[in-house]
Amino acid sequence: MAKTGSVADILNELDADRGEQVTALQSIILVTEPSLVEHVKWSAPSYVLDGEDRVTFNLKNKDDKVQLILHMGSTRKEDKKAAPVMEDPSGLVQWVSDIRGILSFDDLDDIKQKQATVAQILQRWLAIK
Repeated sequence: MAKTGSVADILNELDADRGEQVTALQSIILVTEPSLVEHVKWSAPSYVLDGEDRVTFNLKNKDDKVQLILHMGSTRKEDKKAAPVMEDPSGLVQWVSDIRGILSFDDLDDIKQKQATVAQILQRWLAIK
């Protein structure tokens, strides 16, 4: 996978199934918050709000799933023992620290089924400063 280049370059390197998943999630992300700026960070599409990366794809992980990482940039210190800064009544977010959580998706159907909930999670997440 390209470490540099554009989001389009990354999408072109993905197989059709994974590309459809990423495209579906991109749409959810950008409809939820149109002011996000999309770029490449950590070899994947990432979305910046007010100068900080807040949502980043993880396309290479041990579970071989498309994942969205919710985070608060790379400068804010995280506490792996503290409670998350946001409650997730849906239970879809797997919290790994107070400011970093993971949304995992099995396939395109899974994304479509969770679309409304993912949009709500993103909206609440991006409202946190």
